[in-house]
Amino acid sequence: MTREIERLRYEWTLPRLPLGGPPAAGTAAPTGRLVFREGTDEEFLDVFARISRGSLDLATRYELESRTEEELAREDFEFYRDCPGERSWWRLAHLPDGTLAGVAVPSATPYHRNVGYLGVVPEQRGRGLIDEVLAEITRFHASEGAGRVTATTDTVNLPMAAAFDRAGYEVTGIRLVLEAPPAG
Repeated sequence: MTREIERLRYEWTLPRLPLGGPPAAGTAAPTGRLVFREGTDEEFLDVFARISRGSLDLATRYELESRTEEELAREDFEFYRDCPGERSWWRLAHLPDGTLAGVAVPSATPYHRNVGYLGVVPEQRGRGLIDEVLAEITRFHASEGAGRVTATTDTVNLPMAAAFDRAGYEVTGIRLVLEAPPAG
């Protein structure tokens, strides 16, 4: 077990007004910087592959040592399609001019809603768009009545961790994942 991935577990909870009042909105309003729409399976496969390029996610980097971006995209697509969340929840993120910016995949576990998969394509990174994508997932879950949304990211993925912090997610745990290197 020589590969280590340290992962932060985040949780967003719907704020409540004092004295047990009704839920507060608790989510960032859309800014108009991105437009979200449904997409075809082929479009999602393409964006999953594109997002893997230069990813800071260690598992993605490790997987790309032994498979292509397209193979990893297909595996990720199948994984999220088989999660308890619904495929109809997934959205592509575009700039107002129609340029692809990223993807938002709200998902679920048997216990609660979560941020399944999100990302920004390499040519749009560094512009703060990840905040918009994360806010879209959080708004979606909140609008469906979720009072808690969980998420994870690697400790080395500082931009993603910072986005969770800005969005009001709190670290609730740290997990160390140990893996054997690939046989070779």
